[in-house]
This record gives sequence, structure tokens and C-alpha cells, in this order.
Amino acid sequence: MIFRSKLSVGLLLFTLTFLLSSCSWFQEPSKSSAYITQVFDYVYAPGQHAQLVKKTDSSNFIGEPTSDKSWLYLGGFGGYVVAGFDHNVANEDGFDFEIFALKGASPEPGIVYVMSDTNGNGLPDETWFELRGNQYSKSKRNYWVRYNKAVSDTSNITWKDSEGKRGDLKSGYTATYNTKYTSSWWWSATATDSITFYGTRLPDSYINTSSTSTQNWVVPQTLFTWGYAKNLYGTDYDSDLGANKFDISNAVDSLGNAINLPHIRFIKVQTAVFQQVGWLNEVSTEVRGAKDLRK
Repeated sequence: MIFRSKLSVGLLLFTLTFLLSSCSWFQEPSKSSAYITQVFDYVYAPGQHAQLVKKTDSSNFIGEPTSDKSWLYLGGFGGYVVAGFDHNVANEDGFDFEIFALKGASPEPGIVYVMSDTNGNGLPDETWFELRGNQYSKSKRNYWVRYNKAVSDTSNITWKDSEGKRGDLKSGYTATYNTKYTSSWWWSATATDSITFYGTRLPDSYINTSSTSTQNWVVPQTLFTWGYAKNLYGTDYDSDLGANKFDISNAVDSLGNAINLPHIRFIKVQTAVFQQVGWLNEVSTEVRGAKDLRK
């Protein structure tokens, strides 16, 4: 009886194993990607490249950045991309992930926000935490800018901010994608006549070192030293990869308190400088994806 009982159990286990392995729904979990796998939201803020930018360009932030892959324009202050990994990025000692930028350009710092997926629904619908950089104490939080579409093709986009200041975007640069007026800086995917962007504003990044009418705009190398996307002068910048590296341990809440996040799933990159730089026009962060450094 004992022998027959063991034989029956063995046959049962063999049968179950065979059935499970042959069922299409029983699969080994697929290997997760080290790179961003999904973009949830992308909004371009008014800027000189608006006529070049399509909503589908958000795919430039997905996967590994390669030589034939373009970048993603975020536009002027407030423009952003929200994206996610297909797994949790662990918060361990040192840098945890990196964000690729446009190599060979001047720094145009973007602030990075992170979010966990504690409810497990795979959506960025919880709380964003800013990753502190070296200019955190000199930045303006709870800042917003409302842009208003130009009233005609021969006029400029106007703006108002949370400090009560007003102005308009003025173009000083001519190229095939630009015109004399900034009316063409309004992104075609923005269906409304005004749009408001909220976020942290960093200090102006460029200074004009020329004392003549010929402008010479430069970014001081000691201004942004760590903690920002597309910061080519940062101590966290890998010039070979064109990427800035980030430590999740730098996450802070809206009051500036340190937040202990065991891991994150989503990131948000946002143009954080609100400055027009003479003939260079607006400061605009450009990015090319992100990677989990543990993979």
C-alpha cells in the first residue's frame, strides 16, 4: 500500500507539472528592462522647437538611447515627461539610475521627481518627490507660469507667473523652424489658448559675459554641480554616456524633508529654468531616456 501510494503521488505530480508547462498562460516571468518602458504623459512648453515636436516623440524616451535615436524636447519652463520602468528601481548606496541627455550642448537643467508604486497598479497616480540638487536652497517651490497663446501670427506668446510678473516670449533667433514672432512657439498638441505649468523654478542658468552688443551667453561651471538632468557640468555627469546619475536618497517632500524611499517606479523630468537667453532663446531641457544602474 505504501509503494502504491508513493507511485500515485509521483504520477500526480508529474501530470501536474506537464500540464502547467504546456499551458500557454503558465510562463516564466519575462526579464525586466534596464531602461524606461513606458511614457505616461508628455507636454511640451512653449519654445522655439514647437514646430518640430510631435506627441509621438515621447517614444524617444523609451528604451536604450542609440546613435540613430533622437531626443525629446521639453520646451521652456514647465515642459515635462512622465515615464516608468517595468520594475522597481532599488534605493541602494550610491547612484541608482541615470538620465541621458543631448551630448555636446550647454547645460539646460531639468529637475527630476520620483514616485513609488505602493498601490501596485502600475500607474503614476501617487505622490511625487523632488530629487534635491545643489541649488535646492536657492530655488522657488510652488512656482507656476501660465502661458497664453499669441493672438495672431504676428504677435508673441504672453505669460504670467505665481509672483504676479508678466511678460511675453520674444524671439531673437532665426532658423528654418522659427519666425520673427513667438506665435510659432505654441505646440500644436496644446488645444487650449492657455496652459499652466507648476513646479520648482531653478535660478537662471546663463549669464551674458559680453560688454558689447555682441552677446556671449555662458553657464558658469560652478552653478549647477549635481542633481539635475542635462547638466553637462555636473559632478554626476558621465561624458561618455551623456548621462547624469541620480540617488533616490536625495528625495524630499514638499516641505523639504528627506523621504526614505526603498525604491521607485516612475520618474518625471521637467524644465526648471525660466529664462530667455538673448539670441539663444529659451532654456529647454532635452533628454533621451533613463536607465536603472542596478540592471
